[in-house]
Amino acid sequence: MSPADGTGPVAPPGRRIMRRVLMGCLVVTLLAAGSIGGWLWWTRPLTREVPLPDGVEAGHVWQIGTSVWPASTEAGMLREGPLRSENHEWIGSLEWARSDRIVETIELRLGETVHIDGLGTVTLLAVNPEPLLPDYRVGRWAYKVNVALDPGVERIR
Repeated sequence: MSPADGTGPVAPPGRRIMRRVLMGCLVVTLLAAGSIGGWLWWTRPLTREVPLPDGVEAGHVWQIGTSVWPASTEAGMLREGPLRSENHEWIGSLEWARSDRIVETIELRLGETVHIDGLGTVTLLAVNPEPLLPDYRVGRWAYKVNVALDPGVERIR
């Protein structure tokens, strides 16, 4: 029933307070979910693989990671370095441990190419970041690289 002045039913004060509390909780929950989702989207970019860029010689595709033997030549060993995201793109690090025990750290973005003396031309094709909830029971690779070996260079392992 509505009052005689036609304004409609009036909710008791307790019910109005409960509605405001519930609406406030809903707004806070939506803001938190949106913030966490935006942070995850920015820090864990979805682009994780690119094709071989034009003009780059196709070579051997190697997986580099903790569960894979490091790629070795007479001149050194190519190992995995840390992976990070910066400005919504993945940046991978490769470590070239030369046979004279000097370690060079090379940072590459997806699709970027670098020449390493004693190895050849290396292009970062894919990254495989650790999941948010790591499962240490399974092995993993961190990077896929295209390696066009220099003339006279052979992979040992």
